[in-house]
Amino acid sequence: MPTNASKRLYTQTPDPTSEPIQTATVVIIHPGSLNLRLGRASDTYPVTIPHCIARRTTYQKTEPWINRPECQHSDVKALQKYGLKQSEEAVASRPTSTGEYRQPTSQKLIYSYNNNARGQVTDVVCPQKWSDTKQTPFLIGEEALHIKPSDKFRIHWPMRRGRLNLHDGPGGTLTAVMEDLETLWSAAIQTYLDIPIKDLKIYKVLLLVPDVFVHNHVKHMTDILLNKLGFGAAIVIQESVCATFGAGVGSACVVDIGDQKVSVCCVEDGNSTLKTRITMEYGGSDVTRCFHWLLQRSGFSPKEIDLNKVTDCNIMQEMKESYCHLDQDKTGISDHSLLIRKPQQHIVKYPVKLGDEAIVAPMSLFHPELLGIMGPQLVRTQGRCTGDPEDPHDEFYLQMTSREAKLSKKKDTTESKDNSELNVMDDSQHQTQMDDDSNDAPDTLNVTDTVKSGRRGEEEETDVDTETVLQLMGIDQAILKSIERCGNDEIKKKMYSCIVVVGGGLKFEGAQQWLQYKVWVGMPPQYRLMLETMDVITRPKDMDPTFTCWKGAAVLACLDTAQELWIRQKEWKQFSVRMLRERAPFTW
Repeated sequence: MPTNASKRLYTQTPDPTSEPIQTATVVIIHPGSLNLRLGRASDTYPVTIPHCIARRTTYQKTEPWINRPECQHSDVKALQKYGLKQSEEAVASRPTSTGEYRQPTSQKLIYSYNNNARGQVTDVVCPQKWSDTKQTPFLIGEEALHIKPSDKFRIHWPMRRGRLNLHDGPGGTLTAVMEDLETLWSAAIQTYLDIPIKDLKIYKVLLLVPDVFVHNHVKHMTDILLNKLGFGAAIVIQESVCATFGAGVGSACVVDIGDQKVSVCCVEDGNSTLKTRITMEYGGSDVTRCFHWLLQRSGFSPKEIDLNKVTDCNIMQEMKESYCHLDQDKTGISDHSLLIRKPQQHIVKYPVKLGDEAIVAPMSLFHPELLGIMGPQLVRTQGRCTGDPEDPHDEFYLQMTSREAKLSKKKDTTESKDNSELNVMDDSQHQTQMDDDSNDAPDTLNVTDTVKSGRRGEEEETDVDTETVLQLMGIDQAILKSIERCGNDEIKKKMYSCIVVVGGGLKFEGAQQWLQYKVWVGMPPQYRLMLETMDVITRPKDMDPTFTCWKGAAVLACLDTAQELWIRQKEWKQFSVRMLRERAPFTW
């Protein structure tokens, strides 16, 4: 795989490609907003745990998981109603497999039944137990999610919406978040991989980072792995590139739908195209909140469910995964028994009727107005590096030096032309006048115009990127927007022909057909004629799409061509973030 620099600035310790690749000593870490996936490269599947840590404290208020402040505005009801209308019209306008059209279910009938339904307390006690918090300063993973509310613990999620969870509240500083990550990863490696921290010096680690990343965040996470935990070497790789390796395709438009973000990026031959990266701050947890709102509209609003509590959020997540779908052929009203399970309590059973709520909730991924979220920076593209004092040869330095070199070259060219003109001036006054007109003035103008147009081009490009992705859009529109930013028609055709969906946010029955239909309808007509096939892969290699990126990283770690990407611990201590610019297989 190509690296940033064509010329190596830093010498490397003895060639690692000459050493046999020991997959059992390579650890793959894929940190997400909801889950942390880690394991050895030799493992079939990774260990998956909730990416959270609970610490003993007197400040018990836990950070919200599903509820979010972007929904707390005066226009939320109007926005949701508009999104609901759009989603219902989309469902009604698409025919079923038999060519018929869905008939909407009776909202009044469903509401009348659900509003009168009462929960039945069963004799069965939920086997899940509250976590034992005695003599422990912190808990991670599942244990952190099942802490009794009376215990004085606070749950913190180190990552939110695809980046570090920095905020103004307690534990929201960069130092505090880094401490949580170090403690969480260290405990997970020792508990689930059975690797003592003191032995990590003989292990290598491969860290997956989002496509739209914050440079300073990636730097600090790499520092945790090499300096704090003491891994012998590390590779930092983007999720979209790993997705193509995991799916077994060379080029694709990768759509990563996670719990809290949707990321779209075009990958060609192992390179993530910078201009095509789009990240939107909504995901599976927002669909869960939307499903809860739709259930309330249909008359089902049990007192046992409070989305401000982590255990109740888990219940709603399970309900969404069990009952929501995108199967156009599932029509009419269906009867269900919703079970509310809480640790060490009797299971409560509610009889419920569900109609179009089950398909409308996942449609919010195509019509995000239904989510009711509003706020700044809900859509992000890759920003420039803000600079780092440990990296003197950063992007700004390279831009300035390359610009000065171009100006100097232009100046030398102009002077040489002027000298040649002076030698010819004696031949003819008429020729002198022509030389003055055709060489001196245009050259001076060209230099100035080139510099100004270069700067203007950079500014305009940034402005265009900001304006075109300023508004929230559905995943189908994000795919079209991302592919439209590709360089030429041949690349666009290649991206339209292969769309890979990863992450756990679109694991609904019928999702593949809906996404293919929406993209096909929305794409420019000329590409429909050019395409021979259009593959939308939602289960690469019949594998759980939540594992695709991790498996791709495990494959990449075994490649001979990837061995030159390793950043050794000694090199990191000496050069720090400069090694990321030198070795990272993406534009830093």
